Amino acid sequence: MKVLVVALFSIALLASAADFEYNSGGAMGTVPTTGGSSSGWGEWFVVSILNDSGQDILLMELGFPCCGPPTGADGWLVWTDVGGLNPPAGEASTADYSGTFTPLDPAPDTFPPITYTYIDVSAEGIVIANGAYFCIGYDVTGNGGQVDFNGVDTWSWYGGVWDSDQGWGRTDILEVSANYDTALERNTWGSIKATF
Repeated sequence: MKVLVVALFSIALLASAADFEYNSGGAMGTVPTTGGSSSGWGEWFVVSILNDSGQDILLMELGFPCCGPPTGADGWLVWTDVGGLNPPAGEASTADYSGTFTPLDPAPDTFPPITYTYIDVSAEGIVIANGAYFCIGYDVTGNGGQVDFNGVDTWSWYGGVWDSDQGWGRTDILEVSANYDTALERNTWGSIKATF
């Protein structure tokens, strides 16, 4: 009975909308209309985001429309406070949190890449303070999804610097969802994961 209750509670939590959702394309799940390769556009794509939710948030999931082989250690990236709507001060290895992932679309040359790879980061305990500008990003091992510039500045690591995509008429597509950072949220997810 305990496992059934926990399983049903898990499904209910997963089915509910997150408290904080952001996609650089505007709507969650924005479908890319173009893309950029790791060799021709940038090795990593990043976007900075303001936590304007009114509360501290706990990051739950990152999503990137991309394709290619598995990443290295700096596959997904999170900086918890970059001080503004600007790129991080350092390269990918300076991220506060990072990890590997395997793109759902393994083809190295899908163009544009429209299949999102979602990465569960809930166990990392990444808390973003209310009012902080945080940055998320990922390693482009094949192609990364983009749209024509939509007013959101993103950056790509190219030639040893974070190069603004705005200057090239593009916005990289990156997505994040989070819940308010509460004791219930942390204890609930921790309990569920420990049960399975």
